[in-house]
This record gives sequence, structure tokens and C-alpha cells, in this order.
Amino acid sequence: MRQTIFECDKLLVLKVPGTREDVVFVTFEALLPERAPGRAGFGESFFETRGFTAYHLQPTANDWYHFPEMEPALAKVRADIPEGTRVVTYGMSMGAYGAYRFSEPLRADAVIAFSPQYSVHPWRAWWERRWRCEGKSFLWDRKKPYAPAAKYVFYDPLNADRRHINRMSREASLKLVRICFGGHATIALLQECGLLERVILDIAKGELDIAALEAMAWEARIASPTYQRTRQRKRTGLFRRMRYVAIEYFVNRRYATIRNPTVDSQPSEVGTSPTPGLT
Repeated sequence: MRQTIFECDKLLVLKVPGTREDVVFVTFEALLPERAPGRAGFGESFFETRGFTAYHLQPTANDWYHFPEMEPALAKVRADIPEGTRVVTYGMSMGAYGAYRFSEPLRADAVIAFSPQYSVHPWRAWWERRWRCEGKSFLWDRKKPYAPAAKYVFYDPLNADRRHINRMSREASLKLVRICFGGHATIALLQECGLLERVILDIAKGELDIAALEAMAWEARIASPTYQRTRQRKRTGLFRRMRYVAIEYFVNRRYATIRNPTVDSQPSEVGTSPTPGLT
């Protein structure tokens, strides 16, 4: 049964109680073209069917959570969570920004951030032209994430998101998960490869094997429509095509070594010399 934990003209916070008492999730909605009333929270059915209690933050606009009501809303959520319960924040893109920036007031144990953005402020992320903020303030851009939290950041190092990740890495210790050729839709690639459930449940238990996950995602990528679309976009122009053929070759060598360490006892090219786009 859905419960309203907090509501104002900027935000709705819903709680969907579960049967498990060891872990709760706090999800942050991503940027949406429209926001229909009564819509499901981010990952709501996933958590509900698996017995997890989840709190879903649903803003009324694509303002990247930059409004003062976030403080009382998060305080309400934190007060509703029993002490000793493992707290995991979760989101993608704009939602990942929220999961990362607001992990401190929630005292999160883990953060799951798919393709997060460091900022959409025109000065702090001057190179970014993909997104827009419907609000006029940027209240939380300098808010540091919760230091003790394990911050799992999923991104494509061949995508413009790497510039955001580089800046986030300067302000916090991150557990980086590289999903090559996933573009901004890293979460879609993992879902299409049948790996997203494993990722969420492993992080809930605090035991995600990042190297193994990267290798499995790479091996299964061919079945992903997201990979196919992203790879196709990188086939335009002779130089661009040759560059990404070389990158894919070296990445394949790297993950082949992880899957089978006896294949090549020498360090791979990716490990010894930065491959363009992978740094």
C-alpha cells in the first residue's frame, strides 16, 4: 500500500512498504518529458515484488532537485527509516545526481548512480549542452556526498559523461563501473543483458564484484539494442570508425584476460597505456 511521506508543490515522496527489514531503497526520479499523476516510482515494481521497502522521490519538474523543500523531505524519509537498516540511494542521470548529492542527509550506506551528472550549471559544467534545468537555482551543486557511503557510479568512458565523472572523482571516492558503448543509457544496456537485477541485489548485500560485472556486460553486449545503436553512431567517418574499432579491440583483450587470466600473462594494452576515450 502506497503511503505519502511528504508532499509540496515541488515534490512528492511515496513509501511502498516491503516485508524485508534489512535494506531500504531511496529512489530519485530521472528527467522526464512529462510527469503523469499517479505514475510509478523509479524501480517501484522491482522493489515491491522482491519485498524491499522503497521511498520514491518524484519532483514536479525537471529542476534537478534544486529547491529548499528537499531538506525537510529528506529529513522525513530518514526519520521513517529504522536505525540499523541498510540504506541504498538509487537513480539515473538527474536521478543519479540526487542519489549522489543527497546521500549525506540520508546517511546512505551505498549509492547506485547510473550516468550521473556532476552539474548542469552553465559555469560548473560549461561543456554540457544535452540537458536543461527548469529551475533557476542550483542549491545543491556543492553538496558533498556522504563520505562513508560506497558510491557505485556506472558510466560509459567513451561518452561525454566521463567529464562529469572526472569532476566527481575529485570530490569523493567512487567505485567506478565502466559500461563501454552504453552511452548515457548504461542502465538500459545492463537491463537488456539481464544483469541489472544482479547489480541491484549485489549492492544491496554490499558484495558487487566490479571487474566480473564489467566483463560479463562486455561479453553480453551484442544482444543489447542500446549497444548496437551506440556502436552504429560511432561508425561515421573513416578516422572515427578506425578509432573505435581499435578501442573495441583493446577493450575486448582486457575483458578476455579478466574472464580467462591464462589467455595472456602480459599486461594488456589498456592496462599499460591509456586508450583514447578510456581515461
